[in-house]
Amino acid sequence: MLQENQRKSISTFRVSPNFEPIKATPHHYEIEFMEETLVTCSYPRKAVLLNRFTPFDYIVEDTVLTDTLVGK
Repeated sequence: MLQENQRKSISTFRVSPNFEPIKATPHHYEIEFMEETLVTCSYPRKAVLLNRFTPFDYIVEDTVLTDTLVGK
């Protein structure tokens, strides 16, 4: 199971245009997992946060804008 703030290595996946009406990120593309996708644990390193994702609790509690789910 994928959890926040974990480092994983992902192989064999598809990159597709992100046309979803509600986006998890402002990016133009999304990663799609396939049956062949392999997710493995990666050794911990100092966290480098490239995106400021909205915490899942905010989404569930409906306290965030619904057009995009990342902070500015």
